[in-house]
Amino acid sequence: MVTEKVLLLVGAAHGIGRAIALQAAERGVQLAACDIDGSALETLRPHLPVDVLLTEADVTCLKSMQAFVNETLVRFGRIDTVICNAGGMISLVHEGKVNANIRQFQEIPPTDWKSIIDLNLYGALNIANAVIPTMLDRGDGRIVFVSSVSGLVGSAGLSVYAAAKGGVIAFAKSLAREVSAKGISINTVAPGGISTRAFPEGSPSIEKRLRSVAIGRLGTAEEVANVAVYLACDAPQYLTGEVISVSGGPP
Repeated sequence: MVTEKVLLLVGAAHGIGRAIALQAAERGVQLAACDIDGSALETLRPHLPVDVLLTEADVTCLKSMQAFVNETLVRFGRIDTVICNAGGMISLVHEGKVNANIRQFQEIPPTDWKSIIDLNLYGALNIANAVIPTMLDRGDGRIVFVSSVSGLVGSAGLSVYAAAKGGVIAFAKSLAREVSAKGISINTVAPGGISTRAFPEGSPSIEKRLRSVAIGRLGTAEEVANVAVYLACDAPQYLTGEVISVSGGPP
């Protein structure tokens, strides 16, 4: 059965990515989803349609992303839209820990700079490089990058992460200038403080973040997913090269 969209989702196992996968499934979108955390990714399967592709893959590796794209094309025959949600703080992604990432710039060893940039910026470059050729061949497609409000305004204690996320925004805007006339729209979502593993219950970082959120609460993964799925599936093609901040408003 051919449905209205084939969505390729990178970074689907936790938080915002998981919410995106569930919302896409609810609307009958054909879904190919990957994550480096294969075990957590598999817990999604009972909540998704039978004809779904779940693959353990590493967004920091171009060959891994190329293989994922090829596997999706074999399964579904085409890719209509992509949401690149992969990224985050390194220790959170690999160990489920938050505090190890929040350090002043001079405390961050240069070896960590590369890991942070590989995950948060090179991941976006890798999936774009892997998927754009098939979209150019069809003359149609949408790509949505999930960045961060840190990439727009900076974040003390997360300087390299903010730099990488800012790079994603600049890359998306530049890519939109290159491919929008060829039928491919490129947009970015920039979440602020979202109630995921990055803000565990009882964490003092929640109170600190709330002081800069006009709406007075953290956002939910579902609220970010609403915007990402809209951009991926429903937004007009004329909407391209934009950044939508989902951050609860200015203080």
